[in-house]
Amino acid sequence: MPISIAARKGLSAVVAEAAEQRIVLTRAGHAVAVVDSAEGLDETARVVRSAAREVLDSYANLAVTEGGAVSLADLCARLGLDEAVIRDRAVQLRARTRS
Repeated sequence: MPISIAARKGLSAVVAEAAEQRIVLTRAGHAVAVVDSAEGLDETARVVRSAAREVLDSYANLAVTEGGAVSLADLCARLGLDEAVIRDRAVQLRARTRS
């Protein structure tokens, strides 16, 4: 939905519409923002968490069935992740659990 149309409709109308379906706001034909319901965001987060668990479980199963462990570097390379970011996040999470 172009931002100009959303502005004419007003915030209340856009929010009411977002309760039914996610709205992508555009400017010059390019997506610039998304308006979604709280339930929609919760569902999206649940799906992403579930998919992440499935990917990690699949790689763990692959490591077991191939008879060897997969290094973090190999796993990050296969998933297109930055190993340094993953290691930094692990340090942050460990520090939180120790507090």
